[in-house]
Amino acid sequence: MSKKIWRGGMIGAGAWSDIQLRAWAGVENAEIVALCDRHPERRDPLAERFKIPQMFDDFETMLNQADLDFVDICTRPYSHSALTKLAAKRGLPVLCQKPFCENLAEAQEVVEYCRQNSVPLMVNENFRWQAWFRQAKEVLESGALGQPFFARIHRRNRLTLPEFDHRQSYFVEMPRLVVYEMGTHYLDTFRYLFGEPDSLFARLHHVSPYVVGEDVQLLTLSYPGLTALVNHSWASVPVPGLDDSEEKPGVASPRLEIDGTAGTLTLNCDGSMHLYTDTTHQEWQFSADTGPKSHIAAQQHFIDCLESGAEFETSGAETLKTMALVYAAYHSAAEAIPVESTFLL
Repeated sequence: MSKKIWRGGMIGAGAWSDIQLRAWAGVENAEIVALCDRHPERRDPLAERFKIPQMFDDFETMLNQADLDFVDICTRPYSHSALTKLAAKRGLPVLCQKPFCENLAEAQEVVEYCRQNSVPLMVNENFRWQAWFRQAKEVLESGALGQPFFARIHRRNRLTLPEFDHRQSYFVEMPRLVVYEMGTHYLDTFRYLFGEPDSLFARLHHVSPYVVGEDVQLLTLSYPGLTALVNHSWASVPVPGLDDSEEKPGVASPRLEIDGTAGTLTLNCDGSMHLYTDTTHQEWQFSADTGPKSHIAAQQHFIDCLESGAEFETSGAETLKTMALVYAAYHSAAEAIPVESTFLL
């Protein structure tokens, strides 16, 4: 018999935690009952705002004292391995923030540790839960596009120029930046839409002097009969009407194009999706809260799978495939060669 309410403990009260907690407020059959962070000045206001009854300075103390059914790790990647293992050692299911761990070997070790301890592990990769990507998947599966042969995700954000402007200020020090932080989203999205690519080729650029890592990525994924591109810049000036919607500010949808033998599917910056065939036109409209709703959907999926025993879409094992592509991109860019998608696994 399933539990009525799954009681969670979150570690991390940093830049992303309020977004995560807002999503938990919209998840059925779950609540965050404990919040851990060693900085009370940022932890306590969050706990008060979201009515979290228990607060801790130390993660192990929270695990020992709070009555928990799962753990939400909302911290930087360097801490993922140790924190996940501490929770798994106690048999607690884990939802872990992306990008997962600091390197692929560490991620593989954590996934194996959870497997050996029979602990469910999901990585909170939520872009695939954005409603426009779920709709694109439905269109692909319906056969309306025929055989897809080209796909592109394109996005311009003005984050690293004319100065660095992002709530996660530690990004400035990261030697791996836009692929590690955002490429994970887009690579997982293409895996969701099309499956596993055969190979990947990457060109990366470090444009802004205000960050250490790359802020422009061009990734080419090769599939049998299909080429998929990720073209994403944190340094470019967005083009009004092309990258940002003047009529619907705040929608924040990437541009997606999928060309097939029977039709073309486009997602525009105003959140409108269009399917064109030789004789028809179909349209869908998505709202400005599509992003926040995807956070709820991903976390609801975590709880639903805990209740049903089903496998997570973005389990630790599945996320290893995404992270292998991330590191393949860095290898490809460094060596100027295409890399087989499984060469690190």
